[in-house]
Amino acid sequence: MSIATRSPKIRPKVPRIVLAILCAVALVGLTQCKMTPDKVTGVAMEMDKAKPNRGNCVSDCAHEANDAMDDEKDLHKDNVKACKGNKACLDAEEARHEAAVDQIQENRKHCMDSCHHQGGGHGR
Repeated sequence: MSIATRSPKIRPKVPRIVLAILCAVALVGLTQCKMTPDKVTGVAMEMDKAKPNRGNCVSDCAHEANDAMDDEKDLHKDNVKACKGNKACLDAEEARHEAAVDQIQENRKHCMDSCHHQGGGHGR
């Protein structure tokens, strides 16, 4: 049985040194990474205490507007009764009621529009 002898070729050390330096640089570079806040990615992860579930923003706006509308209807009914048939009083109450309903609808629209403003873009 014969054992093969190694050839006296000497492997160059330069590629090994370059590879070792690149690994060291990568190791140092990767250990210096810093966590970025969620707002950098455009996604807010913290919960707003006023609105605990942002996924239901549009639904919350609708519920708030419906509650406001119910309150306005009750107030309008009470004010009509208080007018006791007085034409001027009834006309003034009707104008007040229409303005209040218009404002509730405007508030609903503004609330729902604000639900769609996510990230930094402007959908124009």
